[in-house]
Amino acid sequence: MIDAEYINYMEGLATPPEHLVCSECAQLLTRTNLILERLEAELTRPRWSEPDTPPRPDHEVALDWLAALCGGHEAVSALAAAPLTEDGLDVPVLEDAEGRTQLEAVAALLDEVAADFPVAEVGNALRRALLRLWEIDPLVVDRPTQPAQVAAGIVWTVLGANGLAGPGGLVTATELKERLGVTRMPAAYGKQLAAALRGFWPWQTQRPWGMRDLPDLEPLGYPDLLVSSVRRRLIRLRDQACLARDGGSPR
Repeated sequence: MIDAEYINYMEGLATPPEHLVCSECAQLLTRTNLILERLEAELTRPRWSEPDTPPRPDHEVALDWLAALCGGHEAVSALAAAPLTEDGLDVPVLEDAEGRTQLEAVAALLDEVAADFPVAEVGNALRRALLRLWEIDPLVVDRPTQPAQVAAGIVWTVLGANGLAGPGGLVTATELKERLGVTRMPAAYGKQLAAALRGFWPWQTQRPWGMRDLPDLEPLGYPDLLVSSVRRRLIRLRDQACLARDGGSPR
């Protein structure tokens, strides 16, 4: 028969009796019981949960995504679908002869690559990206970076902004790498160029669920780097989102 002294210990009513366990075991069992008591108290402590954040309306998500692609909400409002033209795309006259030589070499490579694409506007977008990068941060374009490396980065970045890079697009990374004879994948060269174009604006936003048929476009913040077919689809999304925001039917 189990005596009352042992029952009281097992039910936590008393410390372990010395004649049942050695002193070291008794201390260990006492500490274990204390830990279990604290754990039980923590598990049964009332919890105060934060209130659930309601999901954002779809039209807000869509408009913020468009702002990331175009460079702000004002640019979204002004978005037009006219094709990109060659106006203002000449290489500027520079006092720095080496800089002009670098620009001309990159521009020539971009023209060669664009000539293989069926979308004529892509060449204008590539040239405009080159001139804008030179204006924003010439160091990412100028030597010691090789012209082919700059060209690879620009092509991959601009095509990504238009959803035209990779399988199913105008060119894959491997094809572009071989075409320009560079040693690394184009994305490796384009990462710094894309960062220079974006600046410090928090461009990364959620793509709206309603436009999953549209590729996950790389946000650069410049609508004049987007071909007209892409901008037409963005305009349609803008108009639907604004209609929903103003209380109308998005259909």
